[in-house]
Amino acid sequence: MYDLNDLKSFVSVVETGNLSSSAKHLGVSKSTLSRRISHLEEVMRQPLMRRQANKMFANDAGKAFLPYAKSILDTVLRAHRTVDELKETVTGRLTVGLFSGLSRSWATRELFRFLDDFPEAQIDVYTVTDFQDIREQTDVVLYMGELRGGTFKSELLGELDCGVYAHKRYLDQHGPIDTIEVLEEHDWVNLHNFFGNDQMSALFHPEHGYKEIRMPRSRLTTDLMGFHLDCIVHGRGIGILPEDMVARREEFHPGELIRVLPEWQAPKLPLYLLYAFGHLPKRNQVLLTRLKNAYSNSK
Repeated sequence: MYDLNDLKSFVSVVETGNLSSSAKHLGVSKSTLSRRISHLEEVMRQPLMRRQANKMFANDAGKAFLPYAKSILDTVLRAHRTVDELKETVTGRLTVGLFSGLSRSWATRELFRFLDDFPEAQIDVYTVTDFQDIREQTDVVLYMGELRGGTFKSELLGELDCGVYAHKRYLDQHGPIDTIEVLEEHDWVNLHNFFGNDQMSALFHPEHGYKEIRMPRSRLTTDLMGFHLDCIVHGRGIGILPEDMVARREEFHPGELIRVLPEWQAPKLPLYLLYAFGHLPKRNQVLLTRLKNAYSNSK
């Protein structure tokens, strides 16, 4: 009898040709992945793969077995979907990838409500800071930033307004910022997933239109939006922040973060919902609908 995890591991490694890539997509260690493939080869009573340099390839037996492995996995998936359609309640486990900048937002509050409303459902959450962090076996992803391919269906929820911000103490120490031209004279904290060192970025003014600026080279860069905010709060420099993140902080620390050049708007950040193509289990459909509604109500 074939183990489904063994089959998933085999198909993934054949498709990626790399243990590390497949392990990351499946959310397991390389040793676990190797053990699963070895177990499958024991069941088949012959090797299915060969290694060449740092790549893994299916041998003749593996190539012959691959379509059957995919067919078995597809049959099991369709069987689960058929059974899920018969359920009247939302049950089962969901894996959710959540962009790090949304870890304290409307999204987490909606996940809590989902669990409260559906006691038989479970949610596994992991954080995403870059597109490559998204695991293959994920039901729903809330992702901020530009998409780079992938195997998920994407739906644009909206675009987050952004501005240039500094902490009050920083401006008290370095003086006010009155023109775009002086931006490069200040220390910056760059969120390199969106606004990296020496990258061109365009600020928009309702009367003067767009003006391109080169992001100053920052001594401190990060891909963690929460850490990015903390760096600005601690006076390490100025930086670009989403308006809703600033608004949430204002509730507890009013007046500390100051919008620099408030008439100029930084590039907006797109926010996407990612999920699998085809028919989705009821729990996935309900969570997607609730996340869309929660985002609309948060604006």
